[in-house]
Amino acid sequence: MNADGSQATQLTDGSNDGWGFAVCSGHHDWVYFFRDTEHLWRVPLNGTGKAEPIPASAVGEAFQAGRGMDISPDGKTLAYLVEFVNLENGRGTPRIAFLDLTTLSAPRLIDVNPNISTGPQFTFDGKAVAYPVRENGVDNIWVQSIDGSPGHQITKFDSEQILSFHWSLDGKNLGILRGHTDSDVVLLQESKP
Repeated sequence: MNADGSQATQLTDGSNDGWGFAVCSGHHDWVYFFRDTEHLWRVPLNGTGKAEPIPASAVGEAFQAGRGMDISPDGKTLAYLVEFVNLENGRGTPRIAFLDLTTLSAPRLIDVNPNISTGPQFTFDGKAVAYPVRENGVDNIWVQSIDGSPGHQITKFDSEQILSFHWSLDGKNLGILRGHTDSDVVLLQESKP
């Protein structure tokens, strides 16, 4: 739609398209989104075409984690989270996949902190990705070079989860939305007359 809300155009017709995460390419020609756990999907932003899977986005023996994705500042690379499942113990091993959007060749994978809680976001310069890591119910932001070298923690929160975060355009500030979930357990028991 236009900035004023006019001319809204439906781009996809799937029941689970996006899973709450969709991103526009840097050149504003494609919207990338999750539809299933095997491939990433894309659809022309101008509404003139049908959604299509990106075959090269599939990673053998892994599934799309569907926890967010981001496009590099130069618009050439899409970063997203995949998870390899060990069938013997049922545990997953997350990795970040980098898909070259110009060639659509098989993505390059890097190891990440195993407690990553949402998908990666590129830093303002495109040389690293940032992501929340959850330990003992608390999220903190980690930054890791796209060359795959080990990441490091940049925030020191001692409570709550990170719901969203975004870098300023100059990379000097980081906006973070944090929160928590409260819950109570209630025991209902039938009484006899």
